[in-house]
Amino acid sequence: MCQCGFYIYSIAALLTWETRRKDFAVMMSHHVITVILIGYSYITSFFRIGSIILALHDASDVFLEAAKVFKYSERELGASVCFGLFAISWLLLRLIFFPFWVIKTSSYDVREFLNLSESYPMSLYYVFNTMLLMLLVFHVYWWFLICSMIMRQLKNRGKVGEDIRSDSEDDD
Repeated sequence: MCQCGFYIYSIAALLTWETRRKDFAVMMSHHVITVILIGYSYITSFFRIGSIILALHDASDVFLEAAKVFKYSERELGASVCFGLFAISWLLLRLIFFPFWVIKTSSYDVREFLNLSESYPMSLYYVFNTMLLMLLVFHVYWWFLICSMIMRQLKNRGKVGEDIRSDSEDDD
């Protein structure tokens, strides 16, 4: 439930304090879906799958935050290394492991283990998996932004550039 509190705070911060970036709608949707998924996992006792999903997502965030710390302290090598580790972990955890193991398991394998014949649990099954698929769509969108930053970094000879989301939506 601590994670749920973090994401509720993130929604409030996104609405009130943080700069509106190009991916504002995607980020807000991500936070709302995450709060719903955490609450759903808690209410239905899906602790295992909820914990796995949170661990997968949080692992790559460590590298991103480390890259930011190095960038802000003007240590380009550390920023580049951590950003590279972030990109690799994003690809492996969110674009390979998450869809091909977690979503596959929650979409297909769970039906064998749970009694989903009643209409109420079946509707929740579809809502849960739809939200997981929406997260995957967001991951793919952010992956394109990450790849753009990697290309920019390669053009700048390894120097990590500014966040490509930094421009406001009005500049589009």
